[in-house]
Amino acid sequence: MPPRSSVPTFAATTHGFPFPNCYPPGSPVISVPTPFGQVKVGDASGGLCGGMVFAALDLFLFGLPRPTTPHPPVYQYFCRRLLDSWNLPFGVMKYYDWQCRPGASRTLAGVRIRDGVSRLTIEEEWPKVRAAIDAGTPAPLGLVKPNSFSPRTLGQNHQVLAYGYELDGAGQELTLLVYDPNYPNDDHLTLRVSLADPDRERQVVHSVEGPSVRGFFLTEYRCPPDAPVF
Repeated sequence: MPPRSSVPTFAATTHGFPFPNCYPPGSPVISVPTPFGQVKVGDASGGLCGGMVFAALDLFLFGLPRPTTPHPPVYQYFCRRLLDSWNLPFGVMKYYDWQCRPGASRTLAGVRIRDGVSRLTIEEEWPKVRAAIDAGTPAPLGLVKPNSFSPRTLGQNHQVLAYGYELDGAGQELTLLVYDPNYPNDDHLTLRVSLADPDRERQVVHSVEGPSVRGFFLTEYRCPPDAPVF
């Protein structure tokens, strides 16, 4: 049997949110009180994927049912957890570092001088993701999509929640089962990547969007001290 594992009882259709990651333009991520009134920061029309992923994991760990609509307390919770998912400033710096890197490792005279995104994904991040899933905990992933030095492209990156994996018989082809907030109610959504020769560029194939992901890493998640209350 090929190596496989999944988090018991977790499914996108029961623990992911049944509505899409889509909010009206102008919806603030947070409102900051000032002596001059509330100042709105951010625009949720770009998505709250990290907040939805962290919230789904929060509810799973606390054994709570998912809300069926993004009513105001739920939306506000997503916004707070979105900021947590960025792990400021280090999380954003990691996205930026990865999107600036080449896919393949750089070598000089046969010596690796710079790790590529594919090597970092396969050699450093995939073992962490596997350990989390094997321990029975879904793994929040940061998906690096652009290859750009422009900070303006940071918003093109994405976050999903991995809760199962399967390797082929040779252990060279990895398929991750994920909850993607952009595609609710889908228990068959996957990310697939070859683990062979990680110094080469290995595109990650999204089962809906195709080869749209350059690499992924385990985001730094901290469970809140108290259960969410909506």
